[in-house]
Amino acid sequence: MPNSADADVVLLGNNLALMVAGRELALQGRSVIMLTDGKRPGAHFTGMRIDNYDFDIGMVLFEQVMRGEQSTDVTGYDDRVRNDSARFAAVVAEYVGQFVTTVPVPTPSVWLDGQRHPDFVIANRLDYFASAACRPELAEAVAALPDPGVLHASRKLTPGYQWVSYEEASLANHGAPLHALFEGLVQKITRRSSRDILAPWHRLAWLPLYYPETLKAALQGEPCGLPEYPFRAAQEGFTGAFVRELQASMLAAGVTLVETPLERCEPEACGGLVTTVDGSSWRAPVLVMGLAQGRAAELLGMGQKPPVGASMRICFGLIPRTSLLSLDSCLLVLDERYAIYRVTNQDVAAGTDDPLCRVTVELNPQWADHVYPGLDDAALQNRVFAELVELGVISQLEDFRLLRSIDASGALPFADQSLLDFSRQLGDAAAQWPGLELTASLLGMGVSSFNDQIIQGLKLARTWSH
Repeated sequence: MPNSADADVVLLGNNLALMVAGRELALQGRSVIMLTDGKRPGAHFTGMRIDNYDFDIGMVLFEQVMRGEQSTDVTGYDDRVRNDSARFAAVVAEYVGQFVTTVPVPTPSVWLDGQRHPDFVIANRLDYFASAACRPELAEAVAALPDPGVLHASRKLTPGYQWVSYEEASLANHGAPLHALFEGLVQKITRRSSRDILAPWHRLAWLPLYYPETLKAALQGEPCGLPEYPFRAAQEGFTGAFVRELQASMLAAGVTLVETPLERCEPEACGGLVTTVDGSSWRAPVLVMGLAQGRAAELLGMGQKPPVGASMRICFGLIPRTSLLSLDSCLLVLDERYAIYRVTNQDVAAGTDDPLCRVTVELNPQWADHVYPGLDDAALQNRVFAELVELGVISQLEDFRLLRSIDASGALPFADQSLLDFSRQLGDAAAQWPGLELTASLLGMGVSSFNDQIIQGLKLARTWSH
């Protein structure tokens, strides 16, 4: 029989922020029900279990950089302030440490000009620019850069930067030859132009935005003052282990988990009523939503749908450790001649001694069709995996054993004006519901990272504890 139950808090969705908030509230003695809408708790960060192997969905690593003044008062976190989660890196590291042990990840690599270099896209290793093999036009263009003025990268967190495109900002700070490398990466990942990306959210597409002074120093072989950006991995080589342990702790604390899909949500004078497809219903004075934007808009009764993002294909496979020609924790492929844009080796990243390494290969299927036109699916797949040989990951195609591929059509958000507008409309619709709180991407752009969600969950629990 369908049941009807009241709770102090009902969590709508399956994201990390809801899991953290639910656990902390349950530990305080609150009654909490988490309705995942038919999804697994943890969303993207949960990973996948394939043939008894735990895989992350692409490159998923911990970021625990503690630069600048740190705060422990999570109630002061402001999702409207760009990169505000950086003030709470120590809090996140401490929270993660309750569930998993982390280890430093070897420096990622980039593939450019037919060889590997320490990564300068996500890890800030600028060795490439001081190399004798560096393209001379990069140095010449950066040396000739005029003062970027209001477009200087140091101003990217100011309101005046809100409507600047990445193309405009990158050309002003990097010069045309270096920007062309980043533009090629945007094309590979999104099949869109960087002129459509809003510069303040450049990291949503994994794009850097360097100060010209930093690049000039690096090109001259001088200290640039920019340390390498470090990443950490769970010691078992699976970031999803954090979600697994958090879920166990959440359930042990007393959170009720319901994975039945949602039917509808109805606002009430004090909170809301939620019904699942089997007719069960739950009422609470506080609802917290952590769904994908499109699903949230549907439940809130919005007529609009979110803009379509970029498509991804993620291939999960195994490589014998003895067959690896290079030990890349992550290889970012800037060369536009290749369909693959990223290869991640979870076991190299974590330094495990497992004889079979778990490897994910990421590409945009539309870009693959562009690079290799006219091939059927089987031929295209073989051609893409042959790139692992050309990139020096393995010596022969047979060394990579594919377990599964997944396609996520339009799933990667594209940080353009249409997404910004939709996010605002979503926030306006939610504001009409009494007692409704939003998390992650429902709050806007740039606040759905692992760290942001941890802090959002802690903030919600701390706020309601008073």
